[in-house]
Amino acid sequence: MHSIKARLLIWILFALLLVLGATGLASYRSTQAQEEQDYLALKDGLKQRLALSLPHGVWQLDDEFIRLTLDAELESAAVVGMRVEGDAGLYLGRQNLPDGRVVNLKKEQQIKSDETLVLPVLYQQRDNLGSITVYLSRARIDNRLASELLRQGMQALLVAVSLSIILVLLLRSYVFSPIKELHAALLRASQLESNESIQLPEAQFSEFSELVHGVNTITQKVSNELVRRRDAESCALEEKERAEGAYQQLVETQDTLIRTEKLASLGGLVAGVAHEINTPVGITLTAASHLSLTTQQIVKQFSSGQIKKSELQDYLHTAEESSALILSNAERAANLIHSFKQVAVDQTSEARRTFDLNEYLHEVITSLRPKLRRTHTQVEIDCPPGLDMDSYPGALSQVVTNLVMNALLHAYDEEQEGTILIKADALSRQKLRLVVSDDGKGIPKANLERIFEPFFTTKRGNGGSGLGLHIVFNIVFKRLGGNINVDSTVGEGTRFTLTLPCVAPEQQA
Repeated sequence: MHSIKARLLIWILFALLLVLGATGLASYRSTQAQEEQDYLALKDGLKQRLALSLPHGVWQLDDEFIRLTLDAELESAAVVGMRVEGDAGLYLGRQNLPDGRVVNLKKEQQIKSDETLVLPVLYQQRDNLGSITVYLSRARIDNRLASELLRQGMQALLVAVSLSIILVLLLRSYVFSPIKELHAALLRASQLESNESIQLPEAQFSEFSELVHGVNTITQKVSNELVRRRDAESCALEEKERAEGAYQQLVETQDTLIRTEKLASLGGLVAGVAHEINTPVGITLTAASHLSLTTQQIVKQFSSGQIKKSELQDYLHTAEESSALILSNAERAANLIHSFKQVAVDQTSEARRTFDLNEYLHEVITSLRPKLRRTHTQVEIDCPPGLDMDSYPGALSQVVTNLVMNALLHAYDEEQEGTILIKADALSRQKLRLVVSDDGKGIPKANLERIFEPFFTTKRGNGGSGLGLHIVFNIVFKRLGGNINVDSTVGEGTRFTLTLPCVAPEQQA
């Protein structure tokens, strides 16, 4: 209930009922006390009258006199019955029926009453002639008190309602109607246009007149400010549009840089693997060329029939060595190509599949061997076999690659030796933990809270773009459905802890 009028009416009714109720209660208490006093006086008078009149009739055994005395006392509404019992076998009882008739009361008959008085019958204040039993009822007192309570309640309610109606009418005339008119005028004032002005009507009473005057002053100032505010809003809208355009351009630039970073990483992988493959392919090509030349010579000698046993033995030895070189180097090249192909396909396609984490981590590190050979840093993998993931291997490959390359760039100085440890273990059937740690320089505390921010780097101009860890953060949270934390102590190294689900969440279209 939010209406002031309704709440005010309730409070007025409550206050009036409270005051009138207290007054009525005091009047009721007074009436109750008076009734109790009258009842006590009735009992005292009854005792005195019976003590004076009744003993003479009992002494004379005058039944008629006793009956007349009892009937006279039964005229009181508080007396509902009386019985007299004497020593000489005298008994006489009378009762007052609800219809007003007075009848005899039998000796064995019981009568309903609220109070019973048993008084001795003393003749000349010394001889006990018997006893009189008086049955009293408080019904008349209770009825009168109930009537008084009802009257007081009805009176209080009638007065409260009447006064409330009068007060509400007065308040509506002198308070609520002017407020309603002022509200309507304020609504009209709130709809002002820049080239309009409005003056509220002056109120009849001084209090409202001061209020209206103040509102008129404010309205005039608001009207004068509307034009400037409209111009300011137009300028603000233009600035907002320019800011939104700049923000959109920044987002597009950031996406472009992220894609460039990914392509540059893939390009570096291609260049490194190509350089790594050159050695086994070159050896294979040299051995194959030597084997081919030796085979041509032995064929000519065989065709001319001038071949010797020693020459055939030399050819077989050469063929055996060349075949072994060709086979071992071709197998090495095939392994490199397989690792590169798997990692490269995963990074470009971002397809989802089930894979063994141990095998895949080794493939990723194998693809990074060309870069690792140019450093003095070793990469070790501690992962139990059979730890399967249903996830996005390309995204995981990029995360591991970025963390390893970030450690190579920031954790160690040139020519400094170190070890990067990649450790994985299962936390439960649904989650696993992947830790990439190094024993390098560590990260200062001031930089720990910013390392995942885009474009934050301490190696700008020396190979750091500021996007590597930002990409890692986004991939872990958005693509792999996990979380990443970092701990570092300066001089003791850095530890990245990834908590990943074994089954990655479905990507939203």
